[in-house]
Amino acid sequence: MTAYHIKHLPPGTLPGDGVVTWSVTGDGVASRSVSRGGVATWAVADAERWRKAAVPTVLAPTVGGWVLAVLVAAAYVLLFGLSSASAAWHSGPGDGTDWLRYPGLILLTALPLWYRYVPVAAIPASVFVAVEAVLTLARPGDVDQPARAGWLVVLAVCVVAFTGGCLRLRARRRQRALALAVAGVRRFPLPEGTPESDGHRGHQRVYLGLALCLVAAAILADGLFGEPTVSGVAYDAVGQQGIALVLLVAGTTLYGRGQLAHRAARRLHGEPQPALIVGVRAGADGRHWVCADARTRSATPLIAYVPRKRDTRARTRLLGSGSAYGVGNGHHDIDPKHEPFEAVLYGSPAEGDEVVLQYACAEYHRYQEMGRMYATVTAAPLRPDRRHGLGPWEPADGPARQRERLREGREKAERYREAQREAEERRRNPPRGSSTRGRGSGFGDRHNGVGCGSNCGSSGGCGGD
Repeated sequence: MTAYHIKHLPPGTLPGDGVVTWSVTGDGVASRSVSRGGVATWAVADAERWRKAAVPTVLAPTVGGWVLAVLVAAAYVLLFGLSSASAAWHSGPGDGTDWLRYPGLILLTALPLWYRYVPVAAIPASVFVAVEAVLTLARPGDVDQPARAGWLVVLAVCVVAFTGGCLRLRARRRQRALALAVAGVRRFPLPEGTPESDGHRGHQRVYLGLALCLVAAAILADGLFGEPTVSGVAYDAVGQQGIALVLLVAGTTLYGRGQLAHRAARRLHGEPQPALIVGVRAGADGRHWVCADARTRSATPLIAYVPRKRDTRARTRLLGSGSAYGVGNGHHDIDPKHEPFEAVLYGSPAEGDEVVLQYACAEYHRYQEMGRMYATVTAAPLRPDRRHGLGPWEPADGPARQRERLREGREKAERYREAQREAEERRRNPPRGSSTRGRGSGFGDRHNGVGCGSNCGSSGGCGGD
C-alpha cells in the first residue's frame, strides 16, 4: 500500500472549520480568502517580504561559516606558521605552555562552527577574542610582523562573526514578526497525532557534546598537572592542548545545537501556535521546501526542512474516501518533486525554529479502485539553507493522473494475481525428479542425474561404507 500526496487540502484538514475561496487575477497570480475562523494564507507578496528580511547571502550561515573558516585558517598560518613561537604561543623560552591565551584560541577556532550552528554563542565569543587581540596589539614590541598581521586577521574574524551574528538574530525576529502578522491573532492547538518531538529533539547532540567536553577536560587536567621534565623545564602540554581543542570545539558545537533544537521543540509543544496555509515541494536530495502557496508557479522556495520517519505520523485522521470528492476539485495525488502540495504550517517559519506541517495523503489498496484520504503530520526543525535547485513546475492534470494511476494499479494487481496463480500451479504440479535431483548430482549420468545408480548400500548412503 502506497501513500500519495494530495495537491489541495480537503476541508477536514483545516483547523477551525474554515472555508477557503481562491481567485486568480489576470496576470496569473492566485489569491485566497478564508472565512472567519479559518487559517490565514501566505500571500506571495508577504512571503517575498519575509524572504527579503533575511541576512545578506555573504553572511548566511553556510557562506558566512566558510568565510570565517578561511580567515581563521589564515590567522593560524600567520600566528603559528610564520611567527616565532615566543610571540604567538609560548610565554617564552623555558616558561612552558601558555595557558592564559588558550581559552581565546578555543573560541577563535570555534567561531566558524558556532556562527553556522549556534549564532547566539558566536557573539560573546567574538567580543572576547577581539578584546584579547586588541590588548596583544597594544603591547609594543611583544609581537613580530607576521604575528601582528595574524592578530589583525583575528580582528577581522571577530568583526564578521559579531556583525553577522547580530544581523542573523535580528533577521529571525523580523521574520517571526512578519509571519505572525500574516497569521493573525488566532492560535491553534497542534493537530491530533503530532509526534512528541520535544521528548527527544537534540538529546543525542547534547549527550555527545557533554561526553566530548568531559574527555577534553580529562586531557587538559593531565597536561595542567603534568610532572616537570628531567631538566627542570616546565611540562610542555601543547599536545594535550591541541587534542582538547578539537574535542572542545566539536563538543560545544554539538551541545549548543542540541540545546537550541530542544528549546525550539519545547516552545512548539508548550502552547497553541499560529497557523498558515503554505505550499511544500520536495527536492531530489530529500529536503522539502516551504513556499507561499501550492498554486502560484512564481512562488519562490523560502525555507527548508527534512522530514524524518520518527517525526512523521501517517493516517492520523480519516478525511474521506476517494469517491467522496469530485473529479477536478484539486483533491488528486501528485508527485511532490514535480509540483508543490498544500499543507497547514503550525509555528513561526524562521531559521532555527521547529514547525508542524499537516497535509493530506491518499492510500490506494491493491484490490480497491478508489482510495482513502488521511491526514499526515510531520514535525521538523527548519534549516537555514538558501540553494534549493528546484526548477519551474507545471500543474499536473489531476483527473488524467488519477486515471493513469488507477490503470497502473489494476495492471499491478493483475500481475500479482498471475504470479500467485503460477506459484500455486508449481506447488500443485512440481517437476518430476525435483526431490532427488540434488542427491543424484555428481555421481555420473547413468540415470541422468536422478539417482546415484547401484552404488547405494543397504544403509541408504551412496557408495556404501
